[in-house]
Amino acid sequence: MSESAPAILVVDSSVAVKWFLSEREDQVDRALELLRGHLDERLRLAAPAHLRLEVLNALLHRGLGALALKRAAAALEGFRLEWHGVDAALTGASVRIACASGLTLYDSAFAALALDLDAELVTDDRRLAASGACRARQLGA
Repeated sequence: MSESAPAILVVDSSVAVKWFLSEREDQVDRALELLRGHLDERLRLAAPAHLRLEVLNALLHRGLGALALKRAAAALEGFRLEWHGVDAALTGASVRIACASGLTLYDSAFAALALDLDAELVTDDRRLAASGACRARQLGA
């Protein structure tokens, strides 16, 4: 009997930033549980490569300095997410989603990746979760 592969989920920056900041953030425990599940290989987490920049930008705007940002960048790599480049196909799908939904191109890339991987998107962004652009759930739901 073969073991089935763990479910794959796409996470966005609103989830990943919670791995680093617990102050003024809701649903931190749920975000950390997703990360633990990934590290324990009970599930697989995937994201477009620009998640790195979005998370680090959020941390920068929360007052983290260069050393803390460097450590956060190293931690993101250490989490071994399945990184997906923003190639022409993902860009085209993101444009279509953004134009149809009114989402930003950045947010649309998460939805486009979820569609491409036939995966669910987990987000703490209510608007993205409710957009209907892909199978999505809000982190607290």
